[in-house]
Amino acid sequence: MLVRKHMSAPAITIKPDTDFKTAMSLMQRHKIRRLPVVDADGGLAGIVAERDLLVAADRFLTSPVEVDRIMTRKVVTVGETTPVVEAASLMIRRKIGGLPVVDESRTVLGIVTETDLLKALAALLAAPGATPAGAKGGGATRFPARMRLRKKARSRTAGAS
Repeated sequence: MLVRKHMSAPAITIKPDTDFKTAMSLMQRHKIRRLPVVDADGGLAGIVAERDLLVAADRFLTSPVEVDRIMTRKVVTVGETTPVVEAASLMIRRKIGGLPVVDESRTVLGIVTETDLLKALAALLAAPGATPAGAKGGGATRFPARMRLRKKARSRTAGAS
């Protein structure tokens, strides 16, 4: 499985001179948590995360501040032919929630996020004959049954209050 099959594309991007309030509004409108920042040539210049904007909102509440001042410049990226497992490992190791997907000229092609990787995992586990790692046969049919049992137990507990 390659990143190109699971990334969100095209990525929603902003320019370095975008005001942080505009960037926050864009994130809220599209329900996303990070925005790649691209230069005039379309190359990746940085990335800004929701938490960066929240810190900026606290610090620069009354003054206009451009994303250029708060973005992360050393961006960890992957290519579209990067295996999904490699992207996931990189995100775990670096403790980051998303990776811009770029080509050789650092043009942003998309972004792969934790949500994209969870969707890929869910699709893999839902595939006929899928067995979770470490399980001995029949794991795909037992997994949903365990989930149903937990849900029933929660609803019985909730009704007992």
